[in-house]
Amino acid sequence: MFHRLFTRLFFTCMLVLIAAIGVFGLVLGNTLSISQYGGAVQQMIGDAKAISANYGYLLGRQITTEVMRDSIVNAAENSALWFVSRTGLNIALNGLPEDSSETNVSEETREYMRQVVDSGETMVLEGTYDREFGLPIVTVVTPLKDGDEIVGALFLHRNLSLVRLSWARLMLLQYPAIFIAVGVGLLMSYAMTVHITKPLTDMSQAAVQLSQGDMSVRLEENSLVEINELATAFNSMVESLSGMEEMRRAFVANVSHELRSPITSIAGYLQGMLDGTIPESEHRKYMQVVYDETQRLSRLIRDLLDLSRIESGSVPLNETDFDVCELLRQVLIKFEGRLESKNMDLELQLAYDPLYVHADADRIEQVISNLIDNAIKFCGQYGKITIGSSVQGETLTMFVQDDGAGIKEADLPHVFERFYKADKAHTSGLGTGLGLSIVKKILEQHGQDIWVESREGEGAKFTFTLKVGREPVREERETGNETKNA
Repeated sequence: MFHRLFTRLFFTCMLVLIAAIGVFGLVLGNTLSISQYGGAVQQMIGDAKAISANYGYLLGRQITTEVMRDSIVNAAENSALWFVSRTGLNIALNGLPEDSSETNVSEETREYMRQVVDSGETMVLEGTYDREFGLPIVTVVTPLKDGDEIVGALFLHRNLSLVRLSWARLMLLQYPAIFIAVGVGLLMSYAMTVHITKPLTDMSQAAVQLSQGDMSVRLEENSLVEINELATAFNSMVESLSGMEEMRRAFVANVSHELRSPITSIAGYLQGMLDGTIPESEHRKYMQVVYDETQRLSRLIRDLLDLSRIESGSVPLNETDFDVCELLRQVLIKFEGRLESKNMDLELQLAYDPLYVHADADRIEQVISNLIDNAIKFCGQYGKITIGSSVQGETLTMFVQDDGAGIKEADLPHVFERFYKADKAHTSGLGTGLGLSIVKKILEQHGQDIWVESREGEGAKFTFTLKVGREPVREERETGNETKNA
């Protein structure tokens, strides 16, 4: 039962509410009791003083004790009166035995009488005469005067239950307000709990729908800041998952296409040679085509494995300081044959030589190789490739530029996506569509960036950054540009 958030929140709110009302009731009851008691005592003091003054007036009228007693007692309803003279005798009595004869009083009463007579001040006693009356008693003792002379003391006794409302009576007075407050509080607690837990319940249901593949589920905004932030994060996650799902579907479709095309070609050519459709004299020609297709498959599988390892982080970086100019020369040696076959020009615009950077040399070699390979593919005969660098602070900026066909503006935002090709039919056979994705992932691993600038018909320029190394001091080149005709 208490494992549900709604139940816990509701009962917590209810307990807090009841505790708050209980504490408030105790404080209010105590305050009311003290206030009522103080008011009642003040009333007794006023009654006692009025009776004392009336006593002196009646005493001067020389009336009988019975008449005097009746006159005074009527002014002290629900009270017992003692008139104690200076000699310590009860000169009039009400509330104890009904006789009016003078009787001796206790030594304790005489002491209180003497204190009042000597000081002329009124005293308030609580519990002093409980045993004599058999009830909780409050007593007010005030000077008893005959004219200006103090002849004794007046003891006004009243039942404490008449002076102070009991706790039970106070609670009875508060019950209606308490019940109303508790009822309203429970309704508010329920409404607040529903308001807090409903978005979480909706989120749970949305998560179930999401797990079942429904990418259209979204959460509505909430007035609570924390819940709204959670809903925003959930919706963002769904958007991201939806995008990843689209990418996964596109990836599967692209891989299927890239694998199907060479396999279909290989199967077709082999079938033609086996059934005699392709003459034996042309077998060597078509075996070369089959070989090229197998090489294409090998490159595709290699690139897929590279991209998978880089994205999974299973290829740790081995960062060192190395000369990127020397690395560039080693890479260019591998492309020398292809550059010569297309009669291409190569221009180097390196700011420094040697130029040390801090990175993983093998991974950066892969970056430069892919960019140069990409430039050669899209340049025609007698094309030109320019490779340059510049240094600003601790950042090296290097670019690889070609004068090929360029990239359409609509294709620019997608060039680093997996399998993305401007040739939508993937019929050009110029690559796997993974090279630039691998380049971007490698540079992201290094915490660096890459971007492309291009106009259709004017070639493309790929620029990336690297961190400058701390090893040997760089010496500025004496010649700014170096041009090589392949």
